[in-house]
Amino acid sequence: MLHLLWALLNIGLFIFFVFLCFNAAKLIKERFGLLASVIFVFGLLSFVGHSESDEEYNKPNTRSMQTWNLRTSDSSDEGYSYVAEVELEKTLISKYNLGIGYDKDSLVKKSTPVSAFSWITGFQSGTSWKPVSIIVNQTTGNNTFEYEVDGTIGWRLLGMTVYHQPKHWKGIVVLN
Repeated sequence: MLHLLWALLNIGLFIFFVFLCFNAAKLIKERFGLLASVIFVFGLLSFVGHSESDEEYNKPNTRSMQTWNLRTSDSSDEGYSYVAEVELEKTLISKYNLGIGYDKDSLVKKSTPVSAFSWITGFQSGTSWKPVSIIVNQTTGNNTFEYEVDGTIGWRLLGMTVYHQPKHWKGIVVLN
């Protein structure tokens, strides 16, 4: 419910901001002319277009899904054959998910985790998810993995982060 209220607050503030910008552009046009009004509008658009810093843009895995490789570097196989999906948390408007890529050894009948990744689906107005650490361990059973996911949810108002909420999920996933 909090996610929905936060999204509605963001949408309401954005609509109010657009209304204020139109009124300000109209006032600038009346007092200083059309050229000043156009410069004002392009100036606002330039700020809206650069909501993230260039340093954040250039960091690896910030624009695509970050993947944790769980297999040791001396393994010769690349990739994975199966994916187990876990729903970490469900809100009214979005879901936080974990994906675990794994291989099955048919001779030994043992599953081995290869990689893990986390993502959010649904409506995400005013929040952002950044996984920090994903740990997947084999359990004594052949069809289960134990996982731990740590990350932060960024609560944003009009593109500015107001609060970073730490999240931690821990559990066991049963493989198909």
